[in-house]
Amino acid sequence: MPPSPNFILNGLAWIGIFLLIALAFVLVQILGFPGVLILGLLTTLICLRAEISEDVPTWSQALFASRASRSASAEERAATAEARARAISPLRYVQGCGFVLIAAGLAGTVWQLYR
Repeated sequence: MPPSPNFILNGLAWIGIFLLIALAFVLVQILGFPGVLILGLLTTLICLRAEISEDVPTWSQALFASRASRSASAEERAATAEARARAISPLRYVQGCGFVLIAAGLAGTVWQLYR
């Protein structure tokens, strides 16, 4: 039985978390806590951008498909919304980790300045 797409996405999210942790340690050694702050800002920005682009179609075929799908039944819309929520949940977790990195970077920078 092949793994489900949700299982694969969660696995990729965990790999991303471990990469963020490793990158945070490297940035603390190179740039100090402002590097962690920058990493948190970039992580949060990338996740937010991916979440927004999933919800709002841009100038592509997705724009026309979204207009055509408005006449879909309530069950089809609910299934689409559930699939979208399942796909976005790992993004929100990584975005939360980005917020933690921002807080750690700010706290570490303030601590270094007033030490």
